[in-house]
Order: sequence, then structure tokens, then C-alpha cells
Amino acid sequence: MSRAARRPAVLALAAAAALAAAAARAAEDAPARFRVLSGERWGYLDASGRIAIAPQFERADDFSGGLAAVKRGPTFGYVDATGRLALVPAQAPAGYLHRRFVDGRAVVRSGGRDGAIDRTGKLVIPARFISIDDFSDGHALACDDEACGWIDVDGRRVMGPAGMGGTAFRGGVATGWLAMGMGRKRAFLHRLGRGQLPDEYEDTGGFSEGLVAVRLGNRWGVVDGDGAPRIPLRFAWVGDFSEGLAAAREDRVLCGYVDKAGAFVIPPRFRECGPFSGGLARVDLATEELGAPSVGFVDHEGKPVVVGARADPPFDSALDFAGGLAAVGVGGPVFTVAPEAPSGPLLGYVDRTGRYVWKPTR
Repeated sequence: MSRAARRPAVLALAAAAALAAAAARAAEDAPARFRVLSGERWGYLDASGRIAIAPQFERADDFSGGLAAVKRGPTFGYVDATGRLALVPAQAPAGYLHRRFVDGRAVVRSGGRDGAIDRTGKLVIPARFISIDDFSDGHALACDDEACGWIDVDGRRVMGPAGMGGTAFRGGVATGWLAMGMGRKRAFLHRLGRGQLPDEYEDTGGFSEGLVAVRLGNRWGVVDGDGAPRIPLRFAWVGDFSEGLAAAREDRVLCGYVDKAGAFVIPPRFRECGPFSGGLARVDLATEELGAPSVGFVDHEGKPVVVGARADPPFDSALDFAGGLAAVGVGGPVFTVAPEAPSGPLLGYVDRTGRYVWKPTR
């Protein structure tokens, strides 16, 4: 091919790259949006609780990378923060809706196989995989006819194997599962640039804040990204670290929060413990003696800041805080809210003080 013939192709590639970069920058600056159900249609709120995108969608997902997957009539596509239909992929959704954009890629389905598009809608990873998980840290777990392992954003296999699946990369570390059964796995840590680390575990959590919880001999402890022990194997369970703390159980009844040395900063007194986000963690405030579940949020000292039973109206389920708000459910789990379930729970949003910015509706 002559230099003159190559020039249009080079310019086209440069233009596509510039367009993708501009879209990524716009996504970073996009205002927060929150799904809300009104009647039988989904719309979106802004962070103050005002309608930002009028309810008009039969299905809608949360925003990711400045776009949200929606279905309106026969169209499956993505809207931006203004509600404009920004992208309608040529391929079918790889799920109930199109998958979320992460690291500039969204998984799509074509001919019964998974591939991935960029933000312009171009199929940049051919649809040749049996499955592809969402990207994280520039990599995704993918399975083809031969094996499972991790691919980069161009679809090149860069690490494996993970015959029975695994976790997403976080901070350059992921877990691969080589066998599963009887509640136990053969789990190995993989580190970018080093490959599979030597130790084997029965299970692991996700790598976060330089640490990962691991199980061995039916007890949980914590190792760092090189596999070196940091907290002894003495817990019944340890969650992922967030904001310097991890949920943990000494037995199978109550949970609290430990620091990175393994010391309880918040003693075990909750039935369920979620990760910290925005300075608050979602917990079940009830103990065995108190009976019925009681959802709420505590601060880093374990003090209840938001209590579902005290809200007006009271809520009995919640998701973690994101973007300054938490989705809450009245009359059932938040994740079951759907227009197809007219007698299901109501969906609302509270701020970090527990004040409703959107009263529960459906």
C-alpha cells in the first residue's frame, strides 16, 4: 500500500482515538445520575433529587463511564447524562440490557458469542468468546473454547489460566479458580507482570487497598499483593478493605470492622456488615436478641448515623452509598424494584444524614 493510500486509514484511526478520548473525558465530568421508577417507566434523578431525565424507559441501568444502558420501545442503547440517546450498538445486548462501559469497553453479543465495543460503537474485540466479564484495571476475565483467562482491552490473552473462573483485576491483582467443590476452591493469586503467585487458597476476596482476604484451613486471614501474610488466619470471615477497614467475623453470628493490623476498631455487634463508602457502611443493626432485621448506616466509630426504622417513611433495605446518595427500599429488597412487579417494594433515595431527597415511589 502506498503512503498516499495509507494516509486516510491513519487519519481515520487518529480521529477515532481522539473521539474516544474526548468521550472518556466527558464521562469523567458527567454529573451523577440515579435511577428512579415512576409508574411503569424508569428515569434519572440528579444528586439533589430533581428529575434530570424524564421517566421514559422500560428498562434502565445505572450510569457507568458517563453512559447508561436503556431500553425504549424496541431500541436497546445508551443515553448520556442529558438523556440523549448517545449510542445504539449494532450488536445485541450481552444480558438483560447492554453491559456497562468500563475502561472504554462494553461487552456485546453477536452470533451467540461475546465481544466488546468502544464508545463509538466499533467492535474492537471480535465476538469469539463464550463469555467476557466486565473490564477492570484494563483487563477482563474471558473464556473461549480452549480455556479461561484474562484479556486486555484489545482482546489479547495476557494471563491465566483460570479454568473455573476468577475475579476482576484490582490494583494489578486478581484471583483465578482452578477447581471448585464442597464449598472449597483451588484459588491462586495472579499479579500483572509476575503471573501466578505460588500459594494456593480455599477462597479469596477481592484485592483492595493493597490487601486481599484469603481462606485456608477454613479460617480467614489477609495477605498483601505479593502473597505475604499480613493478618493471621483466625477469622470466620473477612471482607474487602475500604476506607482502611474491613468487615470481619470471629464467629458466624455477629460482624464488626478490623483495621489493617487485624484489630477490631468496631467490635462485632451487627448481623450483616457492608463496605464503607463515603464514610458510612451499611449494616444490619439488629442482634439476635432484637429479632427482625434493621438496616442502617454507621460511621467509622460504629455510631449509627442513618437508621431505616427512623426514616419517614421507614425503609427496610438499602444499597451502599454512591455519589452521595443511597438507594433504599420500602416493603422489600431494593434490587427487586421493577415495573413488572406492581406490588413490589418502593424505591427512594437518602443522603448521608438520612434525609430523603426522593420519597419512595414506584
